Amino acid sequence: MADVLTESRRSVAARWRDGLLQGSRHGQRHWATRTVYYAACREVAEAGGRVGKEVLDVSGGSTSTLYTVVGPRARHSLAAAYDGGLPDCFGRVDALTELARETVVWTFWPYRDSWLQMLESGPGGRMAAAEGLVLAVADFAADHPGLLRATGLEPPVCAVEDLMTVFGPRATARDVFCLLQNVIIDATRGLHVPAEVVLDGVRPALESRIPAVERATEPLPALADAVVAVLSARLDPPERTAAADLLEAAADALRRTIRTEGRERDNGPRAA
Repeated sequence: MADVLTESRRSVAARWRDGLLQGSRHGQRHWATRTVYYAACREVAEAGGRVGKEVLDVSGGSTSTLYTVVGPRARHSLAAAYDGGLPDCFGRVDALTELARETVVWTFWPYRDSWLQMLESGPGGRMAAAEGLVLAVADFAADHPGLLRATGLEPPVCAVEDLMTVFGPRATARDVFCLLQNVIIDATRGLHVPAEVVLDGVRPALESRIPAVERATEPLPALADAVVAVLSARLDPPERTAAADLLEAAADALRRTIRTEGRERDNGPRAA
């Protein structure tokens, strides 16, 4: 769906990542340094479920460089991108745990990309978007339980941000954090639990948070996506004219239907 897709592509986490990847050469070198620490952190965490100073041994880095990456005064940290700190539900942590949090986001990103691709090509509607994101988090959790244990099974902050976008302006970070943490807890139990089973467990919670008007008007997001696709398509002038004619004809037909239904509500249906 167009609005969720647009907001997710310009989320805090997405702009932070793109700013380093697509920015200056210095930014790109800094990102390369970060990924070395991320890879080391994931290796250490998945070997023991915790992150300690052995990250420095695996990465070949130093304590001073680590603090440049994720320390409390690090200019390019993900926490700094969130106006100086992550949502309150994440709490304050030391530099190594902050590194683990960013490593969670870095590792989750391909799952997030798959979710965005689903939004581009899959069924419209906020419920479908919420279900797709839960499936992505559940798959990620099942694949990387050790890494998630290093942060106390916290969900990726980017997933919290994305699901808040799906739910709309009334969603709170703490509420979404708890919902996704339950997804992670279910997905990281001793035996591998299929993501679809995890989704079944939280579907009622998703439905209660999706505005009723969204569930009642599920075709509207798909229609909006179709209109946006037409408006953004590279069409020749005759094709644009034809598209405008089709849209005007559809609007006129819909208005006639609305007027007819209104008369029937006021006067009763015509006799056969």
